[in-house]
Amino acid sequence: MRIKGHAKGFTLIEMMIVVAIIGILAAIAIPAFTKYVRRAKTTEAVMNLRKMFDSSVSYHERDFNDRAGNVLPKQFPGLGLAFGPAPGVNHCCGQVGDKCAPDPNAWDAPVWQALNFAVDDPHYYWYDYATEGTGLDAKFTARAAGNLNCNASYSTFERVGGVNPDSGGVVGGSGIYQFRPLE
Repeated sequence: MRIKGHAKGFTLIEMMIVVAIIGILAAIAIPAFTKYVRRAKTTEAVMNLRKMFDSSVSYHERDFNDRAGNVLPKQFPGLGLAFGPAPGVNHCCGQVGDKCAPDPNAWDAPVWQALNFAVDDPHYYWYDYATEGTGLDAKFTARAAGNLNCNASYSTFERVGGVNPDSGGVVGGSGIYQFRPLE
């Protein structure tokens, strides 16, 4: 006696439902993953701005003298120096993974040497540091800018600092200014 069996496999409707579910999940997951990856890239800028701020505080708290032995007013590094951003605006695009390869020559400017700051690993951002004034009027701005998509839209992060007139110590903004952090 022969038993009539059912054919094994999936019907077309079952397959279409599975494909639709996978499509919906991909439509939700891919943009969320992309945003997560971009947010992870911003950690580089935040951490390096922290290093620049800490180095600025250390520099400001040291005493400097002129050749005659007179104590110079407190200041931040780079006062009166003109230099461009390191490693250079939009320098990373087109390199492997759109990351800048380490370039020790990019950090030769006196301000980077005074801050003891350099980026030795592949990175997404270029860095800039501006300062003005001496004594209680001394201020600085540390900036990181990047082009994470290699398009015409830039991410900018800034950390500012200055001197507290009451204590003479260095104070910074309550946080990091961000403009288009995920561009």
